[in-house]
Amino acid sequence: MLPEIQNTVREPAERNMYKSISAAYTVIVLTYWQLAFSGYWAFGSEVQPYILASLSIPKWTVVMANLFAAIQICGCFQIYCRPTYAYFEEGTGFKSNKRTSYFPFRNRLTRLIFTSIYMVLVTLIAAAMPFFGDFVSICGAIGFTPLDFVFPALAYLKAGKTPNNSKLGPFLRPLNILIATWFSLVAILGCIGAVRFIVEDIKTYKFFHDICLLLVT
Repeated sequence: MLPEIQNTVREPAERNMYKSISAAYTVIVLTYWQLAFSGYWAFGSEVQPYILASLSIPKWTVVMANLFAAIQICGCFQIYCRPTYAYFEEGTGFKSNKRTSYFPFRNRLTRLIFTSIYMVLVTLIAAAMPFFGDFVSICGAIGFTPLDFVFPALAYLKAGKTPNNSKLGPFLRPLNILIATWFSLVAILGCIGAVRFIVEDIKTYKFFHDICLLLVT
């Protein structure tokens, strides 16, 4: 996905891509970490996997937060499901002609039906899963953390070249080693914690438990 994005960035692509990624991660750190720290500070270990379930007042704020979360998920859903959609289109031949951009109505309708059914099934499975937050945690521990923090640092150590005139050159290699080591430990501990929560929650939770709990609160 990133190479496709970088392919559309204006020249010099490498520098502009670096600026974009730096800005994106700055926003992520400021927002996600702020939410994580403030949520744990306010609720401690009693914080719900879906933090909005821990809030009750003011109601309009909770409603707006849920609305924006739904809007954000709709966009992310399409991005992360693109590989599945592309596999379906290539397997069935329902792809547009790259030269003429021609895409028959029949193909459009078929793709709309497939993507709609796929979204409904995935949403139904996610809603039916009890302790969904625990599954999100284990997916983040074994997927998100290594892909976003460990593998990039290892890739830099394997193939990265530090500019000769860079003042940070001597520190980049130890920094990447530290990042890879630290987040590897975070991933392992996160996975252990998520598995423990699943083992504990499976004793009491039932299907659609999270949805029922959200409706009650």
